[in-house]
Amino acid sequence: MLEEEYLSSSFFDGSENPLALKLNDDVSQTLSNSLFSEPLDMGIGNPWDRPAGGVDVGSILSDVSLPEIYAQAFAYGGPVGGTVTISTLNRVLSLSGLPHATVEKILNLAVPATSTHVNRGEFNAALALVGLAQKNMDVSIDNLIARREDLPEPSLPNVESLSYNSRTLSLSSRPQQPPAPAIEADPWAAPAPTNGLSDSPYGTVTEAAAPNSYANDTFVRREEFRWYLNHREQITVNFASEREGFLFMKHVNYIVECSLRSTRVIRRYSDFWWLMECLVKKYPFRILPALPPKKIGVDEAFLEKRRKGLARFLNYIARHPVLRHDVLFEMFISEQTEIAVWRKNNTPDLTEEFIKKRVPPELERRIPDDLDSKLEKVSKRIDASIGHYRHLCSLLERMARRREGLASDLSRYSMTLNALVENERTCYIDDCYPCTQVTYGMEQVSSHLQRASILLEEEASMLLENVLEGLKRHRDLLEVLERKDRLSVDNTETLNDRIAANQAKLSTEPGKENANVDTEQISASIQKDQEDVEVLRQRSVFVRHCLNTELTLFHKSAAFVSLLYQNFANHQIKYAQQLHENWKALSPKVYEMPIDMDLAEA
Repeated sequence: MLEEEYLSSSFFDGSENPLALKLNDDVSQTLSNSLFSEPLDMGIGNPWDRPAGGVDVGSILSDVSLPEIYAQAFAYGGPVGGTVTISTLNRVLSLSGLPHATVEKILNLAVPATSTHVNRGEFNAALALVGLAQKNMDVSIDNLIARREDLPEPSLPNVESLSYNSRTLSLSSRPQQPPAPAIEADPWAAPAPTNGLSDSPYGTVTEAAAPNSYANDTFVRREEFRWYLNHREQITVNFASEREGFLFMKHVNYIVECSLRSTRVIRRYSDFWWLMECLVKKYPFRILPALPPKKIGVDEAFLEKRRKGLARFLNYIARHPVLRHDVLFEMFISEQTEIAVWRKNNTPDLTEEFIKKRVPPELERRIPDDLDSKLEKVSKRIDASIGHYRHLCSLLERMARRREGLASDLSRYSMTLNALVENERTCYIDDCYPCTQVTYGMEQVSSHLQRASILLEEEASMLLENVLEGLKRHRDLLEVLERKDRLSVDNTETLNDRIAANQAKLSTEPGKENANVDTEQISASIQKDQEDVEVLRQRSVFVRHCLNTELTLFHKSAAFVSLLYQNFANHQIKYAQQLHENWKALSPKVYEMPIDMDLAEA
């Protein structure tokens, strides 16, 4: 699939940031793919597995008009990045009332054995197979293809019970299992995002009043350096339901919603890039996070990473004490008109921040004498720090994917165990009480395995949505500090040399012909150069002030890392406790299972 038209950039001509992000994504993808790429081979083939080299199940119903229940069930499953987990699909299938063996067969037909997530096409194929099974038709891929235009509608009673906002699903929809053990309310619970989007998990407080004067605007108060905590505006970025463009030139639209302003607009990736270009020209020495790169032939995983990157970009600007007041940013998150149409009818003011602001005399006195020394120290360690943070992001994603893989395997194990219980519910010995107890115990094991799967999914989601996104936010701050050397061009020395040369000419001109004309031209040139030198001096003062305030802002953001790891530790404790309680509740039930089967022969 092709995305949008090629985008050129005057800022990232070297392509270091997109390349760095691409390399990071490649490393992360390699690490993730190596975790669960090899299925367990015990020499026993699964008769329900999809044949090697067979059709792509996810595309069988791609051009078929399906009943509303398909979209509703997928939405209730809480998709993230266009996919749901294996355990979520398992719960959806359990609502059908079909035997566990049939549910297992459908899942194995619709989803590859090594997958931890289910895309929309595979999800639809699974529901279509449910419909066939409920009508006592052959449950097979061949029959699904043959009847794709005349599929019975699946019945999923109480499918709305699957809806969840914080990745916590109710097990009450599975009547064959006893309820999971009660877990204490989470004392560390972070505010749940309303759309699966990553955002700061550290709470919010009232925002400080917007400054009116330049002095208040540039001399950012100490309190406003708590921008990463003290801002209650949350901007969410979600995928629009439909893609636009021609058949082979489809592009993704994004729904940008602002909670504080109650606005909802549609934007394209190129619109985000245009906004960043404008902000770089207007605020060349402010911290601006990098946009996620553009990529041709994107897949769902890449689109989800990019969506999160776009959300980080907008939320950073919304929390910056200066950038959040920019008129173009205000327009971007509130103007209902498409950006392309708005640009045809409006010419944005891209004047550099310094030119539009008056530099007060006391500004220079507020710049510390050791600013250059501080910047040099930061510059020496910035490359290594960025590399370390990129590696941390890859490792953390790998840890989260491992949890997702274990959760998927636990869910599959639970499902297969239920199918086994159905098959062995009766013993060849009449009224065999021990066998009854064994099958009952197996049902309890299955129930607690499913509970453990849910907890591991929640833990993986916490790592991906909170901790990993927090690390990436801090990584973006490190990367942006590399920009100052490329944009801080100072021609003061050249102008001073030209002024000195012209002044030397004036001392030799009076004895020559046309001296009056030459003297006037040279004097005018000297005056203009002196004015330019003063402007450059003031700009240099302003630039150093911006670097000082942004460096201080970056230094204060180290507290964000502290909170990130505090939150990480608390969540580890929480999920460890919940898993402990889950296995503790299972322990007495498995010890009730008989180990002396001779009683059955008595």
